[in-house]
Amino acid sequence: MRTAVVLLCASLALTGQPRRALVIGNGDYKNIPAAAQATASARAMARALTATQFQVAPAVNVEAESLGREISKFLQQLQPNDVAVFYFAGYAVQDMGENYLLPVGYAPASTDGIEYQSYSLKRLIRYLETKKLATGIVIVEPAPGNAVLEKKFPEPGLASMDIRAANLVLAMANLPGRAVPAAAGREIGRFTEAWVNAASEPGVQLDAALRRIKQQLSQATGGEQVPAEISTLVNEFAFQPRSAAAMEWDRVAGSKDPATFEAFRQKFAGDPLAIEAARRVEQLEWERVKGAPDARGVRQFLTRFPQHPEALNWLKAHEASEKVGVNTAILDVIARYAKAYENKDVEAMQAARPGFGAADKKRLEQAFREFKSIRYSLVPTGDPAVEPTAATVKCRLKVEMKSNDGGSPRPVDQAVTVKLRRQADAWVIDTIQ
Repeated sequence: MRTAVVLLCASLALTGQPRRALVIGNGDYKNIPAAAQATASARAMARALTATQFQVAPAVNVEAESLGREISKFLQQLQPNDVAVFYFAGYAVQDMGENYLLPVGYAPASTDGIEYQSYSLKRLIRYLETKKLATGIVIVEPAPGNAVLEKKFPEPGLASMDIRAANLVLAMANLPGRAVPAAAGREIGRFTEAWVNAASEPGVQLDAALRRIKQQLSQATGGEQVPAEISTLVNEFAFQPRSAAAMEWDRVAGSKDPATFEAFRQKFAGDPLAIEAARRVEQLEWERVKGAPDARGVRQFLTRFPQHPEALNWLKAHEASEKVGVNTAILDVIARYAKAYENKDVEAMQAARPGFGAADKKRLEQAFREFKSIRYSLVPTGDPAVEPTAATVKCRLKVEMKSNDGGSPRPVDQAVTVKLRRQADAWVIDTIQ
């Protein structure tokens, strides 16, 4: 419910501050080569602005008269504290330090000067300066140059300009005096693509977006294209408000309580930050468990987080160590039993094999008195097969005895199975068969 309220408030805030955009894409020039990607770039920008609640007026392949008319209509609609975006993709040139946007009917051979055949970018900026906008953005994506225009206008790219009012940004696709490099095979211009990406990311402030755009294009072109802006930005502006999840995350991100992140994960289950919240829950729970790790605690942890690598490794190492300890204890009790038998130590035999009763003990003591010497070995021939409370070990039993009267029973050399059980914290022998 709270999420819906936050989103509604964000929507109302945008509705209370009108967002207007004029998007122009001039590609089909009549007297000079077509401007590649211009119309597709304009359509992409129009979609991006529409998605961020701009009222977008699109204009494609406009002549000089229509260009002036569309811009005038756009400027007349603007009111103080509006947010406004003007976008132009197509041929744009500089002449005598002034920048001009060319309509599709521009004729290089005409005797009319450039100022009569185009629209002055300076004129647009001066009009915007009078509007007292909350934020005004002018984005110009000049088409790569061609021989006809380069001959007519030898100064490449656009000229730098001044802005005389607050909260206006003029964003140009390359540094002043540098033409936009060709980008064959691309559907839309690199500069436009970077703006579309910036407009789609919630919570990114305009000044941060401008830096990202410069970084993106500079890296993509090896420094051949470095966007530039002339900015008097004072107010904050983002194309999309931060999500309720992001704002809540700012509040809880420093918590050390797993329950806090679990509550966040459930509340914003569909948000990408829910994945990070789940990771934090796992991290904090493991920090608690590994503070005093024991097999039971780690196993309980793994029922919730079965793929946690550190817990899996800890348990694997623990079980390997525990197996070594168990095996050692089992083999030790077998060795002690054999040693006790050979030494005729009935008490030690009974400690290793407590199943001997009083009658068994008496019988053993009588038998031992009849023998002068005993050689007894019980040697494991394989690893113990261990269950939680029982174990079996395959062994080789060898027995040689000499009686007091000099006789010797037939030696024993046979395979036997020693069965053991866990008694309290120790292992004892049950049977030898």
